[in-house]
Amino acid sequence: MIHLAIPGLLWPADSASEALRGLALPALATLLGRGRRDRGTAVTPERWLCETFAVRGEELPCGALRLLGDSGAPGGDAWLCADPVHLSIARDTLVIDAQPPDLDEAEATQLVAELNAQLGDYGEFVAPRPRRWYLRARTAPRILTHPPSAIAGRTLEPFLPAGADALPWRRLINETQVLLHNHPVNAAREAAGRPMANSLWPWGAGTLPAASAPAPRLFADAPLARGLALRAGIEAAPLPARFDAAAVPGLFLLDSLAAAAQSLDAGAWRAALAELEARWFAPALAAIKARRVASLRLTALGDEGVVDVALSAADAWRFWRRPLSLAALAA
Repeated sequence: MIHLAIPGLLWPADSASEALRGLALPALATLLGRGRRDRGTAVTPERWLCETFAVRGEELPCGALRLLGDSGAPGGDAWLCADPVHLSIARDTLVIDAQPPDLDEAEATQLVAELNAQLGDYGEFVAPRPRRWYLRARTAPRILTHPPSAIAGRTLEPFLPAGADALPWRRLINETQVLLHNHPVNAAREAAGRPMANSLWPWGAGTLPAASAPAPRLFADAPLARGLALRAGIEAAPLPARFDAAAVPGLFLLDSLAAAAQSLDAGAWRAALAELEARWFAPALAAIKARRVASLRLTALGDEGVVDVALSAADAWRFWRRPLSLAALAA
């Protein structure tokens, strides 16, 4: 089976018709209409990925898993993602931008060195990638956190770390805001009109878990997905440019819609969706109609739910099943 997982495919139902107005998606509508659909409760893309690989729990150890996918060596230590974020004021409250600041390697190195010099009591900060940072915790924290994807553009307060050890980690966020805001790297970025990395967002605490493979191979660019595949012992390959390039059984994470969906950027979302129609949905429909592919599963994720669509080669020819628009699916 080929499984296409698509975070951000479900636009909010109350504005989906407007966001999709005038956008032709005939292949996707055919796949949605002729497949067998199952709707579930909304989860973040990170939780969906982890649970797909049989990693479960209130606090998912995304820090250790993502570090593994970033070519790091988590070992047996407890890790958190400690991502640089840009905080801004919107509607008289602090919010996190959907896109992380576009730091380069030199900027990240300077900022992380300052964090280690001033906040070493929390553990060791590392930055294997300029926009993805990690913290090796001195002790495994008993906290519940949320990934940035769940809170972009929303009021920050309800999503702050919770749990028995929450207070120190809330304090870490406050301390990094002061420390990073006053750093020369951010002063230079502000002077140049570029978004500052003026805070950290800690999330995904824990040690490396066991994982089970849901498919014989994974095609994805996201490091969390790659880490899960490595932990489950399956091949983790880069996402091909289009369906035809790798029409083999496996899980394909198509995440080009995610950032636009999180920031409710309808223009960027429409453009990325048109690319998916041309590069993935239309070739997938043609392949299953020609029986080059025996079965296809499509998982659409959004803030209001998850919809699974299963389609066999026989289903693809059931013309009496009418196409279903994405707006109707969202509703």
